[in-house]
Amino acid sequence: MENQYTTESLKEAIKALEIKQAEEGQLVKEQLLNTYENLKPINILRNVIKEFYSTDKYKQDFVEIVAGMTTGFLTKKIVIGRSRNPLLKIVGLAIQFGITTLVSRKYNALKDSALHFISRFLDEKEDKTENVKATQNQ
Repeated sequence: MENQYTTESLKEAIKALEIKQAEEGQLVKEQLLNTYENLKPINILRNVIKEFYSTDKYKQDFVEIVAGMTTGFLTKKIVIGRSRNPLLKIVGLAIQFGITTLVSRKYNALKDSALHFISRFLDEKEDKTENVKATQNQ
């Protein structure tokens, strides 16, 4: 036996479906706008940077690489300077590469050594100032 529909029940069903379609259409539009915003290059870059900074391993690797490259570059500039000699430039690049690799691989040991050196230097400076103050008070 088939269901018999009245005109009123069909109109109500159509009205309910139209409301549901309008709601789903609005959700699709919102999702499309959200997708559009997320696919903009600046937002992609922003999300990549956020993800990068939220992971400790990437932060540590980034710091090690930057420290290595900076140290290598500075060493090359100190050793070679502004030479125009192509042979010296090649030697400078080799030195830069070597120092960069060394610092990147041994970053933690070098950081600990540098911090120890700095703290010793500051401790010695404090001892000297305390000695000077003690002699002034006498």
